[in-house]
Amino acid sequence: MTGARRILIIKSSSMGDIIHALPVAHDIRKALPEARIDWVAEESFRDIPRLAPAVESVRVTAFRRWRKSLLSRETRAEIASLKKELAAEEYDCVLDIQGLMRSALVARWTGVPSTGYTWGTIREPLASLAYAHKLDLPEALGAVKRYRLAAAQTLGYEIDPEHPHFGLLARDEPSVRTDAKTVSFAVNTSRDEKLWPDDSWMELGRRFVAEGLTPVIYWGGAKEEIRAKRVAAGIPGAVVAPRARLSQVAASLAQAELMVGVDTGLAHLAAALGCPSVGIFVATPTETLRLIGDGPCESLGGTNQMPTVDEVFEAARRVRAEK
Repeated sequence: MTGARRILIIKSSSMGDIIHALPVAHDIRKALPEARIDWVAEESFRDIPRLAPAVESVRVTAFRRWRKSLLSRETRAEIASLKKELAAEEYDCVLDIQGLMRSALVARWTGVPSTGYTWGTIREPLASLAYAHKLDLPEALGAVKRYRLAAAQTLGYEIDPEHPHFGLLARDEPSVRTDAKTVSFAVNTSRDEKLWPDDSWMELGRRFVAEGLTPVIYWGGAKEEIRAKRVAAGIPGAVVAPRARLSQVAASLAQAELMVGVDTGLAHLAAALGCPSVGIFVATPTETLRLIGDGPCESLGGTNQMPTVDEVFEAARRVRAEK
């Protein structure tokens, strides 16, 4: 499809997965500079694809909300409006790199033949029946490489699969305003088994304070806010970030000296933005998922591994030295 000029990428969730897909937009713009790239994202993540300069428009889905009132007039009106918008675009290429039933449904709403994964390489196999063209790309490739290869094979260009480039721009006002040099802490994640102990965060934070860095601790929901405040209470001068739009959070992360985070979207976002970053992985195999970005990154630990404070602190020193 080297002649494609209107391209729709469907990667709607989760936050970290969307971030890992953004090098696709950079690759397409480099290979096909005249192409228009649109993106489909869930409403809570709509700000993330907009960080990629090559993405011109974000089409917003709300499946998490729609499920709660599927038969309501408001839900049906929103879905009908999105269907109309997608069909009106007459895309030359629709690529679903999400691989779920709901993303395959969106691909069908465009009214044009779409591309996705094969039955044996997709998260929800029934979704593969919706695609006119299928790609045999297993998850074992790793998220970033898999997404980039999917677009390259579909659109007919070559990539260097080992060296992705994000090229993100955080243009909004930062959520945290300070003249201090900051280190961002992403202490929360959606699964408790992926957390690092509070005491370890406090000790690490005190070490950074001694080196002149102010820890800024980010959070999402109410439970995460409680944990952020608990960790901050053990670190003199630590700041608990206010709740803000993801575009504003991204601007703050981009200005930080360093990011240290567990396997969560904000840690992956900071790395993608080029901030020197250290990932703490305690329940995730780093062979297939790790921090990847435009700046220096290290990912410590792995499944059933618990990095020590000393290991994290030394890794932080290394990535800062590479900046």
